[in-house]
This record gives sequence, structure tokens and C-alpha cells, in this order.
Amino acid sequence: MKKLLIASAIAMAVGTAHAQNAQIYGVLDTGVQSHDNGTARYTRAANNLFSTSRFGIRASEDLGGGLRADIWLESQINPSEGSAGSTTVAANEIFNREANLGLTGGFGSIRAGRQDVSYAQDIDIGVSQFGIFGLRPINGTAVELGVDQKNVIKYTTPQIAGFTVQAGRATNANGATTDAGTDQTSAHVRYDAGKLAVHAGWQKTKAATTVAERDFTAYGAAYDLGVASVGYSYAQGDVSTTGTVKSTTHIASVRVPLGAGLAAHAVYAMAKDGAQTSAGEGKGYTVGVSKAMSKRTTLYAAYTAVDNQANSSMYMQGQVAAPTTAGLDPKTMAVGLSHTF
Repeated sequence: MKKLLIASAIAMAVGTAHAQNAQIYGVLDTGVQSHDNGTARYTRAANNLFSTSRFGIRASEDLGGGLRADIWLESQINPSEGSAGSTTVAANEIFNREANLGLTGGFGSIRAGRQDVSYAQDIDIGVSQFGIFGLRPINGTAVELGVDQKNVIKYTTPQIAGFTVQAGRATNANGATTDAGTDQTSAHVRYDAGKLAVHAGWQKTKAATTVAERDFTAYGAAYDLGVASVGYSYAQGDVSTTGTVKSTTHIASVRVPLGAGLAAHAVYAMAKDGAQTSAGEGKGYTVGVSKAMSKRTTLYAAYTAVDNQANSSMYMQGQVAAPTTAGLDPKTMAVGLSHTF
């Protein structure tokens, strides 16, 4: 009986979605990691190595006169466990990645709800040449103010002469019921010219005192040379709430197509933990291959190694977690499969 009810609900949802020009979509990414954290090695099943696993619904309605209403609902999923959401969000946050409603027209678009304050935090995604493996590293006071904030109002311009601008504000970003002085403001500018894409972004979190305020600035570019695609991004920010701490990251990546859906990848990263007065720098690299089995399915393999100075705890995306203590050099081998639907 339960299976019949579930099937009926899905059939009704799909039928309604079709009538409203909606799309059910998602990504499943799962694999196996062999990780050496500097003191011990272990092997485990892992999710979200090449892409973030997710389930979502997008829908739109033509309102006439060039105006359109849009909805976007999206949640992270963990295929290895069959669970929804993330371990870092509340249990009732079903759509922990996107939950917003907007209007789109000749003026651009304006959206309200849970979403990125602007694309500033995702510049590394825009220039990555190896999925999540090509995202900025993390080192102690990471250059990161968080994405997918609550209570966001964001405006995006139409593209004009290759330029697109976003500006957003998250009111009471932590979901407080009173003004806790934690509002976030962010802006992002993107320029597209054929095979070239250039990004610049800024984000700031307010606080009761100037010392406790946090900020983030990032720049990036990607270019398709034909024989290879290259990307680079730089970010700096003060994410400390107790002092002025400027941390920095650099990441460069390249993708070389080898034919028949096969590609070779290389990533180089460096991150400096501004909270350390000395020896707070880490450097690392990832080398790997990907094979497009179809338009929707990609097989991949990667090896990542990090060299940390004595006070550095850097690790790269695609690894399990930060080293257990500063100065350790984590290494990871990963193999996985990513599928979109």
C-alpha cells in the first residue's frame, strides 16, 4: 500500500511539474578513498569527490510580457548512507542548498530565499578544471564565509557586453529571530568573451564590533586554449571574529582532453593561514584522469598530496578532512563515479 501511495505521489508530481514547465534533476557521486592523514591510513566509501550529490526541483511559469516566475528547491544527498542533507545543518532543513522564488525578465532577475548571497564564494567552481578536486584548499582559518545562506535577497543583471553583475544581502544570516548584527552583503562581477571567463567577488559579514567582522575577496579566470583548458583563482579574507587575520589561497588547474571522452587533469594549490605568525603555509597538488562514459556519467581517479609547514593544517578538496595536527602531510587516492539525471 505504501509503495502504491508513493508511486501515485510521484506520478502526480511529475504530471504537475510537466504542466508547470518543471524539472526534477540531481547528481549522484560516490567512490572509494584511501587516505593517509599523516599518522594512519584507512580506506572508506566516500561521497562528493568529483561533484556534490544533490536532488532538486526547478520550475517556471511564463507570466507574459517577457516576465517569468521561477522556483528552485535543492538538497544535498549522501548516496553511501542513503541520507538527505548535510551533517552540518539542522534536521528540518530539507532543502539545505537552495530554496528560493524569483522573477526574471528583461531587467534581469531577483530571487528571495535560501541561496548564495552572490557567486563570489563560488569563483573557484567557475574556473575549476577538475570538479571539486579543483576547488580552493582549506587551511586553519579558511578563506570562506559559507554559501547557501538563509534569508537572501539577490539581484542579477542581464548580460551586457559580456558583463553580468550580482548583488545580494542575507538578513540575519544565521536564522536569528532578532537582529544579531550578522547580515552578509556580497557582490560578484563576471565577464564572458567566448573561451574566456573572468570573475571578481567580495563578501562581508557584519558584527557587533569591527574586530569581529569578517570579509572575503576573490578573483579568478578560465580560458579554453583548445588543446587544454586552464583556470586560476586567488582569494583572501579575514574570517576571525577575535582579530584581524588575513588568510590567502591560490589554486591553478589544467584539463587536457585526450580524445574518446578521456581527459588528464592537474591541480596546484597553496594556502597560508593568517592566524599563524610563522610556518603557516601549505602546498599541494592533485593529478588525475576522468572518462566521460556518456553525457551524464563520468568515471574518475585522482591522487592528492599536501606538504605542510610546521604550523599549517592545509588539506585539499577531495580529501577526507584536515590533518589531526599541524605539520602533517595528508595523501589521498580516490576512485569514483559521478552521474547526473
